[in-house]
Amino acid sequence: MRIDHISIQCLCHATESEEKVLSALSQLHSPFEKQTAKGYFGNPISIFSARLTRKKEIEKTLSVIQCLSSSLSRDLRRRVDKKGNIFIRLDKQELYCHNLILKDDGEVKITIHMLFYPKKSEDAIYYAKEVFSN
Repeated sequence: MRIDHISIQCLCHATESEEKVLSALSQLHSPFEKQTAKGYFGNPISIFSARLTRKKEIEKTLSVIQCLSSSLSRDLRRRVDKKGNIFIRLDKQELYCHNLILKDDGEVKITIHMLFYPKKSEDAIYYAKEVFSN
């Protein structure tokens, strides 16, 4: 596998339950680190993030998002950059309901960081297809 690590990030606004957000995110990985920030109007925002580096963690998260393989495969050119990062966004509300729904402006950001050298755009697409071919 040519994956170095996976990053997951999600914001939790003051109007949302942190427990519910973490429960939804736990489908992808657990535990998450929490940072706090202030929103535009001074409201508190919690930022949950995780960096998966262990093979077992990476494989678990990939197995969860494999159900999106056909959608992701059709759209890889738009989701992969020249450095070999695959960008996926999921709808947070749907994740609450245990549904994985791709959404361009989704609140749950997943970045799969692939390793390969030399970094060429076509190689990035090739290896991204390899990730979702299972």
